[in-house]
Amino acid sequence: MQQVFDDVICAEEFGFTSEQKVLGYQRESWDVSEHYLIPKKDPNYVFRQETLGIMSAWWEMGSGEPLFVSGPHGSGKTSFINQFCARVRAPVIAMTARTRLDRTDLIGHYVIDKDKSMRFVDGPLTRAWRRGFVFLVNEMSAAPGDLWLSVNELLEGAPLFIEATGEVIERHPRTRIVMTDNIRGLCDDEKGSYVGRFVQDPAVMDRCWKMRMDYMDADSEIALILSSTPEVQCVGISSSDWKREFAVRLRKSAERVREAYCGMDPTVSVDATISTRVLMRFRDLLLLSYRSKAMGCSHREAVRKALRISLTDCLDSTSASVIEKLVEAELGNIGDYLLV
Repeated sequence: MQQVFDDVICAEEFGFTSEQKVLGYQRESWDVSEHYLIPKKDPNYVFRQETLGIMSAWWEMGSGEPLFVSGPHGSGKTSFINQFCARVRAPVIAMTARTRLDRTDLIGHYVIDKDKSMRFVDGPLTRAWRRGFVFLVNEMSAAPGDLWLSVNELLEGAPLFIEATGEVIERHPRTRIVMTDNIRGLCDDEKGSYVGRFVQDPAVMDRCWKMRMDYMDADSEIALILSSTPEVQCVGISSSDWKREFAVRLRKSAERVREAYCGMDPTVSVDATISTRVLMRFRDLLLLSYRSKAMGCSHREAVRKALRISLTDCLDSTSASVIEKLVEAELGNIGDYLLV
């Protein structure tokens, strides 16, 4: 491990006060031209201890095997990987899978230069193999299962053979592969929410560490909302008290919609849910709506306009109406305290 990592990252970098350390890199470990591939650190990002523990263990022990991260859309899979890599200072080269993705998209292909000569251009997997980057594949199941089966030996860290050039590339000891997906790999999409997805081959999934990421627990999501909500001017309540109450009500409104979407509330049903990503977008639009006369006058109109822009304008009228009513019921008169 000492040959792979050259820095030790304290737990405080991840928002925890403990003696735990995470191995990482110094920025000088990479060429200056590669620094742009290190994700930008978000100081407001909130890590969950369980997922951080799994990620840290895989990071230090599972270098020869990919990490497969599954979870519903908007649960923070990609942002979690990027924010972890930002703190350990690991360059990330990412791609999103698609139906027509093939091996050459991963390995590379020939292109014609300006002088009409042929030149081989490395694909993202080859770049990761050469330089020791983290190769991040988003929406893994959007690509056919036989694609990942065709690179089985690479998922085990074997040398990469480029048939087009005859070159053999040994896997750099810092190289890591992370795959994210909305479905669990060996299971179908039960709700049929994700179009054009493929169940993966057991031989592929057998080579991966697995980590499940659901939506944030209430305390973590409230903390995330609080950390990134701007200061506001209030009447009859302090700004800090209003922000906390606002965060609590926002989170509760998202929870109600998620319960309806997942069938946990038998009295209502909707065709979409409020992910953490949508929740933050709705929060920003709602604050703008509350404070901008151009967006509307009443607080009820403000809520509905913010919801339509962030989520419900792509839904049928029934689902949109149910979501609006659930959110309105939880937010109540919270906007009345804002000084506009």
